[in-house]
Amino acid sequence: MEKDEADIIAALASSALDVLEQTPLLALVSISAVAASFFIAFAITRRLKRKWPINYRIRILIDYLSTIVLTILILFGLMRVFSQTLGNPLTFVIGGALILFLVVRIAGAFVELLFKPRDPFRSILRASSILFWITIFFYLFGQSNPTIKSFFDGEFEIGDSKISPLSIFNILFFGGMILIITIWTSEAAQRYLHKKSGLQPNLALALERIISVAVWVIAALIIVSLAGINLTALAAFGGALGIGVGLGLQKLAASYISGLILLFERSVRVGDNLVSEKITGRVTEMTIRYTTIHTTDGLDVLVSNDNLINSTIVNETLSDSNVRLELPITLSADTDLEKARAIFLDAVEKQPRILKDPAAKVYTASIENKNVKLLARFWINDPINGRISIISAINEAVLQEFKKKGIELADGEFACCRHTFSWNKHEAQSNA
Repeated sequence: MEKDEADIIAALASSALDVLEQTPLLALVSISAVAASFFIAFAITRRLKRKWPINYRIRILIDYLSTIVLTILILFGLMRVFSQTLGNPLTFVIGGALILFLVVRIAGAFVELLFKPRDPFRSILRASSILFWITIFFYLFGQSNPTIKSFFDGEFEIGDSKISPLSIFNILFFGGMILIITIWTSEAAQRYLHKKSGLQPNLALALERIISVAVWVIAALIIVSLAGINLTALAAFGGALGIGVGLGLQKLAASYISGLILLFERSVRVGDNLVSEKITGRVTEMTIRYTTIHTTDGLDVLVSNDNLINSTIVNETLSDSNVRLELPITLSADTDLEKARAIFLDAVEKQPRILKDPAAKVYTASIENKNVKLLARFWINDPINGRISIISAINEAVLQEFKKKGIELADGEFACCRHTFSWNKHEAQSNA
């Protein structure tokens, strides 16, 4: 800023302070005019929001600019009409502050239209713009006030670094901008990798996580540099962090590394059906640290990725989604086995979810204690829709037909089904 311009601003600010101190009634009139202009502008803006067509860009422009622009126009209109009363230095200083705020809001609207940040980063952007405006206003118009001037000129030490209030405001403002850009970059990479790159979902997710971490690390280094902190001083902190990872955070580090392994190997993918000793369900989300499994009970279970790596997990849909189910029925040895087997097989084949290829079969599995056990084996390719429902349908159909034909079950109940999974159709046919 040129010296003459600085002198003009300082003189205007000094005159505005004189108005506040010497003619409080005139100052009250000026402040009331500004307040009235603001409330009228605010009411008009609310009406515009209700009647204007819903459009993201128009809504952002109205949110950012409508109230401040209308306030300035109304205020300067009042100054023109009531020039003798409102044409004082205090009103001019307030008008200048509003124009400065308009410039800041234009920049904020441009950033929001360009990067489209979501909450809470939209709130950070708007708070940063207000903080930046307040800082610039007091820096420009506070030079004539010894207290404000000493505040901005003062410095305090943190270690070997000297920090001033102005530098703190700069760090907060530019740090907020860097955070917005970081979020936008990460989301842009995510959209590209998932929609336009043509990569496998797991590989795209792994690259997305790596890019996200890299972007955040770079952003953190830039913010630290803006703060005036010597990056070489972070070497000791990095060493301490490494020791902390080795001792206390090794479980967390193992989960992150296991997550990358799973994403690159593609042994587990979103949409896969997993079966373990305690959990059966479908993978709905994979992150670097954990995998979310939606169980057949309707629960969402978060499983640490290192548990998936270190334990035995059955992936029913790794190569295909075919699952073989087994349903046993125990009959008396006096039963007509051919008729019972035909009824059992017919009840199985009539279920629409059961595959025709490989075909369902019924076997005489064992003879024990004057009882004969029949075992049906059949295949489905939609285990995500549940197993117990199809078992229940077969049981009901068999029981109904057995009653019609006079076939009695042996003492006991229908057994629960068992299931396996196939790697391919040829193996499925050989196992049937």
